[in-house]
Amino acid sequence: MMRASLLGLVLLLLVAGCAAPQPTLSPHPPAASPSPQPTPVPLGPEVYYRAGLDRRAVGDMEDALLAFSQAIQVDPTFVPARLQRGAIYLAMGEAEAALADAQMAVAADPANGEAYALLGEVFRLGFGDYQRALDAYEQAVRLDPSLADPLFPARWQAAVAGGRVERMLALARAYRRRYPDDPMAAYYRARALLALGVPRSAISVLVAALEEGGPAVLWLALGDAYVADGAWPQALVCYEQAQKLIERGDRSLYLFSEDPVADLLGRLGIVYLYTGRCAEAQDLLEQAMSRGPDRPEYHTLIGQAMICQMPTPALTFSP
Repeated sequence: MMRASLLGLVLLLLVAGCAAPQPTLSPHPPAASPSPQPTPVPLGPEVYYRAGLDRRAVGDMEDALLAFSQAIQVDPTFVPARLQRGAIYLAMGEAEAALADAQMAVAADPANGEAYALLGEVFRLGFGDYQRALDAYEQAVRLDPSLADPLFPARWQAAVAGGRVERMLALARAYRRRYPDDPMAAYYRARALLALGVPRSAISVLVAALEEGGPAVLWLALGDAYVADGAWPQALVCYEQAQKLIERGDRSLYLFSEDPVADLLGRLGIVYLYTGRCAEAQDLLEQAMSRGPDRPEYHTLIGQAMICQMPTPALTFSP
């Protein structure tokens, strides 16, 4: 009887062990298991690039620079971001950083004309290397002829600053072919002829262009040509005409000078001095100095103007 009871107990335990376990009730509901998080998709360089353009458009150069740098970090060969960042670096005066971006852009896309255009700007504005700048500009135009017009002022300035008379003549010819009726064609040709040392040829070109009048910049160039030829009275007429046009709102001189008024005042002062109007010469030269950067030659000219205003001592003869 005892064995039967023990056997029944074992069977009961076995059945209990095989039965499905019942959950233990808890006063708190079970916590929900967290759902798996999606793997983040990395942003492409275009996203950062567009953000940089947006920041640049509102004048936020610091955040624009950061966004372009993020685009480059994602893809170091992303040329548009290199060009934008390089241009900002150049504007900030960081020439070495701008040069690095321009060179990387050229290396990443050797057929990109805009990359060579930036390289030219860096050489010209950042380093004053006008020969390399001209070479880069020419390559930019060869690769992308549509850049010829936008780059013309920079190419001209580099040729003038570098004393490259042959490039000035070539650019003047190209401008005249493209814009035969534009009075500026005469300006560029005359400036090239002046640099070549033939002022009378420059005078002929400008006089023909001004037969029916023209902008202040042509009158200024004609005055410069007369000065180079030693014709001071004629130069004075030209400079005074340029001054009248500026007073009426002519802004053509701003194409070539940050402060054309100071430049014109200086020219007028010099011509007044050489035509015997010494008091006016001193006044205008002092005005020019007060407006623009210090020019050592003006100090000498002002001294000459002061001396020529001094009365000549009367000669006395003793018996």
